[in-house]
Amino acid sequence: MSTQLVGGQVGSAVRLRRGLKALAFAFALVLTAPLIIVAWVEGALTPSEALFRACGQWLALLPDFPGRSIRGAYYFATLERCSWETHIGFGSVLMHRKAVLCARVSMGAYCVIGHAHLGAGVMMGSRVSIPSGKRQHLDDEGRLASITRFDCVSIGAGSWIGEGAIILAQVGERCIISAGAVVTKEIPDGCLAAGNPARVVREMEADSASTLG
Repeated sequence: MSTQLVGGQVGSAVRLRRGLKALAFAFALVLTAPLIIVAWVEGALTPSEALFRACGQWLALLPDFPGRSIRGAYYFATLERCSWETHIGFGSVLMHRKAVLCARVSMGAYCVIGHAHLGAGVMMGSRVSIPSGKRQHLDDEGRLASITRFDCVSIGAGSWIGEGAIILAQVGERCIISAGAVVTKEIPDGCLAAGNPARVVREMEADSASTLG
């Protein structure tokens, strides 16, 4: 069998799979429409995000492929920006509407995401936590404050975040954050970071990071 024929068959299979996924996504949008409307009305009338979170928490309990499709549809319609091509694992929730999920973002089970911008192709293991910055209950001088403030934490395109990591600061593109790491300071592009607090273990070439991804 020629290479061209094999390539054509692979391409057809990819297109078919993507088409089926798009069909499932459209069906999931219909199913989640009542919850989407509830979240929209809440956002239009009040600054509260209680109903937005409650709907997301309920959908987080739906298992396997149906659950992933329905969660993806709900957040596609309710977040500031969310690609339809996402994988949001069982038990995972997004806490704020301002979150951004670019194409092919994937997260495992029981992740908790606050104000975050997740670049294209970001992959996260289970139990990853991204609070909305590290100064939510502190003022500019580091004292406890009564007003909660949220900072957006960004993870650059193509980065991998390991199991149980906590991300409190920016992570660049094509990075690998080891399991259990606690990121408190910015990690530059193309770095492997580990530890608590996380530190750069080594810098990686862009093509090496892509291979690991």
